Amino acid sequence: MSSVEVNELSVRAGNKTLISEVTLAFEPGTWSTIIGPNGAGKTTLVETIAGLRRPSHGAVSILGEAITEMNERERALRVALVPQHPVVPSGMSVYDYVALGRVAHHGLFHPASPRDRAVVESVLERLSLVEFRGRDVATLSGGERQRMVLARALTQSTMVVVLDEPITGLDLRHQMNMLELMKSEVHECGLTVVATLHDLTLAGQFADRLVLLDRGEVVIDGPAAAVIRSDELAKRYGMNLRVVDVDGADVVVPVRHGDNVNGA
Repeated sequence: MSSVEVNELSVRAGNKTLISEVTLAFEPGTWSTIIGPNGAGKTTLVETIAGLRRPSHGAVSILGEAITEMNERERALRVALVPQHPVVPSGMSVYDYVALGRVAHHGLFHPASPRDRAVVESVLERLSLVEFRGRDVATLSGGERQRMVLARALTQSTMVVVLDEPITGLDLRHQMNMLELMKSEVHECGLTVVATLHDLTLAGQFADRLVLLDRGEVVIDGPAAAVIRSDELAKRYGMNLRVVDVDGADVVVPVRHGDNVNGA
């Protein structure tokens, strides 16, 4: 059974169609990234998968159950979301913020169990956040804050994690560290990751599969290397792109009009 099934999904806002009849399935232990130009519907799609938006038509199922039939706690036990612009309240410690990911397990009015605390400690260690546990969340740098938000999602212990532009605002080192961490979670824990990324090079390097979205419709869905090297990619982004092989990795380079665009 697929971890996530999207069946003939359409999402509208007023008279505007944001997603149009999208059908996709995401398997356990895989990383799929949604790419596409601005306004393609990427965030709308992943927010609908995570249950933040209701479909206008069609359905999203997580582990065989329709997400619209779940209450908030049931969703939190099945899918975790790292939003593009997380709300991080000041006056809360890093530990307490990360521990919020366990609330769905022990309930809002019950104390955390030894198991809950052990999960939080393990995630803090894996994300190198132990030294920040007592810090006010408002004092963290951008990279530290993003790791903390990811930590909260991982403490939910779901088998599906949705990442909406998780590396926005991070420097190159922190971008790579976060993506490497999630890749190891996919391999070691069998997670299903559905992400959006603007950086086509990183999208191609970390995802097993890329889904190119444009104007709310799926244009290409396939192995990352095939999609990155597709002629359709440059067409949908409306620019010249050159794909260069660097030590076996595809690097996508934008090329000025008039320059050579032949692939290396």
